[in-house]
Amino acid sequence: MNSNRCVEAMRLLSWISVVIFILISFGCAQDIYGRKVVGETARISLADAGIEYLARIDTGARITSVHALDMEVPGGSEDKKTNIGRMVTFYTENEKGESKKVTTEIIDVSSVRNAQGVEYRYVVDLNLSWRGINKRGHVNLRDRSAMSYKLLIGRNWLSSDFVVDVDKSEGIIE
Repeated sequence: MNSNRCVEAMRLLSWISVVIFILISFGCAQDIYGRKVVGETARISLADAGIEYLARIDTGARITSVHALDMEVPGGSEDKKTNIGRMVTFYTENEKGESKKVTTEIIDVSSVRNAQGVEYRYVVDLNLSWRGINKRGHVNLRDRSAMSYKLLIGRNWLSSDFVVDVDKSEGIIE
């Protein structure tokens, strides 16, 4: 009787392993807290503009950053902080060269430290989408022309909903 239970338990574990393998293979895996598993890169859409990027997932970045060109703040001033609450219009472009115009409200100005020193960037609230999951989040605007990835996903967008598996990716930009 005891050996029958052991055999049944082994069969159940085998089936559970198969189901987990299938879920991981189709990208539907979740961790024990129900968070989706995303790879080191992912195809993410800027739902507000209808443009998709091959994005780099960067757990070292505090805030998400999108490629923004020709930023204009009608009636704005040189002092970026005084433009909070105003509308900003910019063009964004993905790695394929597809471009879209976006107009949205400036909700903050962030200071970002990099090799060149401190840089001040407009922060806007945008809706990003990955595999049917839509999530709004703060995104800073930066000219990422010299960067391979035009969208960098930071911890603020990943938090509470995603975990990162660095062995997964949806493509790499050479």
